[in-house]
Amino acid sequence: MKKILILIIGVVITTTIASCNDEDDYYTPNSTVIEVFYDYYPDATDVDWYYVNGYPVANFDYFGEEKEAWFSYAGQWLYTKTEINYNDLPNVVQQSFMTTYYNYDIDDVEKIETSKYGLFYNIEVENDIEDLSLLYNDIGILVKIYANTLPYTWWYYLD
Repeated sequence: MKKILILIIGVVITTTIASCNDEDDYYTPNSTVIEVFYDYYPDATDVDWYYVNGYPVANFDYFGEEKEAWFSYAGQWLYTKTEINYNDLPNVVQQSFMTTYYNYDIDDVEKIETSKYGLFYNIEVENDIEDLSLLYNDIGILVKIYANTLPYTWWYYLD
């Protein structure tokens, strides 16, 4: 009896800790979200869904590129992030970046296509003092600089 009680307590603690996580790796969105996703990405493969702070998110492969698409719970496509190489940035974005941030280390570069704001490029950089995300529009203008603390709400910084 004591072993069963210990097992039950262990399961309850594990379940409680897992439910505190903002990201649910075993999430299946509603049929509207799935339908909209396949309208945008009909040839998507290796699709994994998860849920982050109220948003259904799909990680998937699309013609050899790894992508992450975010949706509203009602099924509206919000944005898609694609990791890219620095050299794949438009020249105007590279030139703008190099004028000010040439002495930072580049952590990550993403192409972000949005439903509300259009196309952006996010360059995550760091040095000994700070860890930043630099959001450029497609003509090389630095639109926003923000700390890398809430990457899932980057679009709040545009308003």
